[in-house]
Amino acid sequence: RPDPRAAALKPIRGIGGAGGRAPRLAGSAADRPAAMPLHMKKGVQLLRDLDRARWLPQFNDKVIKEVVEEMLNDTREMKSLVKEHEELDGIPEEVAAGLVLFNDLVDRNKRCLLAYLNYRLRKVEELRWEVGLMVPEEKLGKLHDSEKQYFHLYNAALDKYMKRYVPSCRAPLDLTADAEAPEEINVQIRVCDDGMGEIMTTDSGVVRLRKGYQLYVKRSDIEHLIRAGKVEHVRTSRTDGGAAGGH
Repeated sequence: RPDPRAAALKPIRGIGGAGGRAPRLAGSAADRPAAMPLHMKKGVQLLRDLDRARWLPQFNDKVIKEVVEEMLNDTREMKSLVKEHEELDGIPEEVAAGLVLFNDLVDRNKRCLLAYLNYRLRKVEELRWEVGLMVPEEKLGKLHDSEKQYFHLYNAALDKYMKRYVPSCRAPLDLTADAEAPEEINVQIRVCDDGMGEIMTTDSGVVRLRKGYQLYVKRSDIEHLIRAGKVEHVRTSRTDGGAAGGH
């Protein structure tokens, strides 16, 4: 899918006049051309924050509210420009230029906000496919409460679909397992995280996980922990059968 950030950062046609200069607008705050670029900085800042982050930046509620306030102010400016002109067909050229300019500014900010929110929601959805239900705390802490609620609802919808996709199956179909085609059914893993304790698996029984342990287990039992970075797959040149155990 196309990255929503790229579309939002495309130049806006119609803002600049000849030579790239913005038209002067009589009777409005935009009569000060030096102030106009500041309109776009906050919306673009949100997208640049996404670009700089390794995963997602902290949800920037403050800047989002400031961008929304800019849009409301620009809308009020448009209303003030036309309030003395009942017939829009005969409005002066400078008023028409002002309407075009403010409308483009509102559209630009709207695209930036939608790109910011849509990109974050895509990352939230990808969490389920990458790490399952075990979301690392550092990632969970970067989400807004509404994004956490979205993650919960997305999980519920996906779980419901997987349980009903093949009604006759004894176990629900797990679409999130095996993100890549597995080369082997059983894998050797090394435990990277502290305090994981014992887990009950479908095929390997009870598996005790302590940092530094190396275990031989069925990949489907441990796939979600590999993706979450809590255990790592130890690549070997050959596959030996065996039961789960620790050294």
